[in-house]
Amino acid sequence: MEGRREGPDGGPRTRRVLDADYPARLRELSSPPDPLFLTGRWDHPGPHVAIVGSRSATEDGLDVARELAAALSARGVAIVSGLARGIDAAAHEGALGAGGLTGAVLGTSLDEIYPPEHAGLHQSIARSLGLMSEIPPGAHASRNTFAARNRMVAAMADVVVVVQGAAGSGAMITAQEAARMGRPVAALPWDSRDPLGEAPHELIRSGRATLVRNAADVLELIGIGDTAPRRVAPTHSLPLHLAPHEDALLRALRERPLPLDQLAASAQLTASEVSVALIGLELQNLARRLPGGVAQRTARARRERSTAI
Repeated sequence: MEGRREGPDGGPRTRRVLDADYPARLRELSSPPDPLFLTGRWDHPGPHVAIVGSRSATEDGLDVARELAAALSARGVAIVSGLARGIDAAAHEGALGAGGLTGAVLGTSLDEIYPPEHAGLHQSIARSLGLMSEIPPGAHASRNTFAARNRMVAAMADVVVVVQGAAGSGAMITAQEAARMGRPVAALPWDSRDPLGEAPHELIRSGRATLVRNAADVLELIGIGDTAPRRVAPTHSLPLHLAPHEDALLRALRERPLPLDQLAASAQLTASEVSVALIGLELQNLARRLPGGVAQRTARARRERSTAI
């Protein structure tokens, strides 16, 4: 068909809405992007889940997005998001780290990498499920193009999961588009005082989203039973010399103080193992024990973790 371009290496290509290999999910939009510019496979036969949320997510929010994406990937789910900072990037990283498929819908053209620090992630996603955009090569993005891509994220998903977001955030737009198309919307609960819990809490309170706690709840929304899931390899490891129990405990620690018994359960360690591991982490300035039987990650641990991802 006229207007189709395809690189000799299977790189960026153009598809019109009437092309046989145009993504069928996008045809459900009232105004499908035509032409569409894309790279990658975009041929995953299984379910797709969009994980979206704030660009300024908390460390806990990033952890949840990565872990949720990794667990869903282990069940054969492709993860879709928008390659933005924060929750989007964490979701892509979680899927890739688990060896799963992930695709990004861009608010820029395929030849523009934004944000620039996502150059490596951009390339990894292009080799995975792929990238897509309705912005022609060479054209400049705007605030409107980023908002418009949210409808494509919603269209490509069987379920949209909102992890974190302030009131009026782009994640709310994606959720509204999903609801308009009859796609289920899910949201995670947070501390009632957390400003980034506003979007998911409002969606849940208004009945526009189902409260989900983990991958099993999301799978239930798309009709996939939760038989025993495969064990997912960690999505990142710290470039530190840690004993196994120290590494397990450090992965369980968060920026907010958590009770030692909760950390023991999360890290699958005994109370005595947690006590010994915590001493080792404290000596390396990676953890801090606080009064009241709680502990938290230090700033150094957060920096090391960020560098390793």
